[in-house]
Formats: sequence, C-alpha cells, structure tokens
Amino acid sequence: ALRESATRDGVTFDAVRPYLSFRDLTVASGPSAGFLKMTEVQESIDILRPWSVLARAGIQIEFGLVGDSVVPKVSAKSTPNWLPTEATQATASQPTLSQIALTPKIVAATLQYSRHLSKQANAQQFASRELLRTVGTAIDQAIINGSGVSGQPTGLINTAGVQTQSGTTLNSGVTVMQQKSAEANVLDESISFLSTPAVRQLLRIREIVSGSGRFVWDRDQVADRPAFVSTDIPTAVMIAGDFSLVYLGFWGAGLVLEINPYEQSNFKAGIIQARVLVSCDVAVLHPSSFVVASSIT
Repeated sequence: ALRESATRDGVTFDAVRPYLSFRDLTVASGPSAGFLKMTEVQESIDILRPWSVLARAGIQIEFGLVGDSVVPKVSAKSTPNWLPTEATQATASQPTLSQIALTPKIVAATLQYSRHLSKQANAQQFASRELLRTVGTAIDQAIINGSGVSGQPTGLINTAGVQTQSGTTLNSGVTVMQQKSAEANVLDESISFLSTPAVRQLLRIREIVSGSGRFVWDRDQVADRPAFVSTDIPTAVMIAGDFSLVYLGFWGAGLVLEINPYEQSNFKAGIIQARVLVSCDVAVLHPSSFVVASSIT
C-alpha cells in the first residue's frame, strides 16, 4: 500500500521512510486543512490622489518661518534721466515699495486607530501616508483656489490683480494669455500652463486655426510652453504665468506626523491618535503675471 501510494504521487519509494499522501486534506474548508493555510497581508493600496503639479511647475517653497512674514516688493520703479550735456545733473527718483504679508493659516487632518491594530499591523506607517498626502492635497488646492476666508489662504485664482481671458471656444486665446503674461514682463521661457485633464482632452483635438494642423494642446505644450494637468485645478479653468512667482511659506518644519497614545478620553480604551497640523500661507508676488481662463468650452 505504501509502495502504491508513492508510485501514484511520483515519489521514490523508501521502505525506511515510507511516503503516505493525505488526499483528503484540502484548503477548500477550514477543518480539512484550510486552517493550516497562511494569509499574507500586503501594504494597503492608496487611493489615486492628485500629485502636486505646482511643485513641478516651480513654485517657491520655504520652511522654518517663525513670526508673521512679509515679502518686500518694488511696485513702481525709479525713473532714469537722459542727460543732454555732460554738465547736466540727473533728477533723483525713488522706487515705490510695498509688501505682501503672510500669516499662518492652519490645515489639519487627524485619525484614530486602536492599540490592538498597532500591534498587529504597521498602523503608524499607514496613518503617516494617509494624513500627509491628504494635507498635501489640501495645500495644493488652496494655493490654486483658496478662498481667503474661513481660515484658508487666498489662492492664485482669487488674488486681486490676476488677469483674465475668455474661455469660450478657447483656441487662439491661449496665445493671448501668453501675450498678457509677457506684457507683464514675464520671460517667455518662464511661462507655463496649468489646467485639468478634461480641458487637455478638449484642446488636444482642437486646432489653433481651422485647417492649420496645429492643435492647441500638443505634446504636453500649449503655445509652445510647458503644460501640466491636475484634478486640483477647478473645472474648465486654465492658468498661464510664471509659477516661480508663487510663494508658499511654512511655519516650523512643515508637514510632520504627530502620534498621541495618551489622549485622556481614549486612554483606557487604548485608542491612539495621529495628526498632521500644518501652518502655512500663500503669496502671489506679481498677480498681473498670471492669466486665468475660466468656463472653457
């Protein structure tokens, strides 16, 4: 019987160490060996999030601010003089200065998990990823479209002095956006465009001029300048300008995960709290350098 069992399973028969197959043990049910099966839990798959297109576009980011911060700005230049003779004296002229004030705006995200979960899974790593990315998305959205009320920074779109362009049947209007930004003295090579995936899809099949064979959005460029997309951009909106003129300041170290296992009301239950609490603000250094097209069709 042992020899036959070995032969059926393709195993060399050894009378000293006989082989016996267990044909009735399967993983299909727990009692018949399913309880012996191991289960490996992989790292959780994150939700698809909008990654920071503004960082790619080149905004300025500074950490470690302490007090309220101001950014000095020359709002009107001094006036030069042409001298008709070598003895003519130049007339003194002073530039006009202004400043952009920044004050901490607080964005927070918290979650709780049990002590039991922390012992059986890498709960802190999960909490870190979830909270940091969630807050990062909120900051990106505030830079673009922050309302300036209810604790939010004033985003680029809502900053006074930003230029506008009609988005109706947008085609050659993108070159007008480029022109307006250039007329605000932005270097051509510094201009880039931001919009949504839906606007990109619309403009990739629309010619700049009918019959020209040139499309508005082509090879990740608009008007021969770099173009980026993000779902953080409001629907049917496009922004053109020099994004290095957007300043994002962080008070303290920036995005830091903090763990509190001793919160009073949850201490007896063994509930652990995790939070990310960020103080930041946004300044658009030269609003006229940006052009916003909305209600794009």
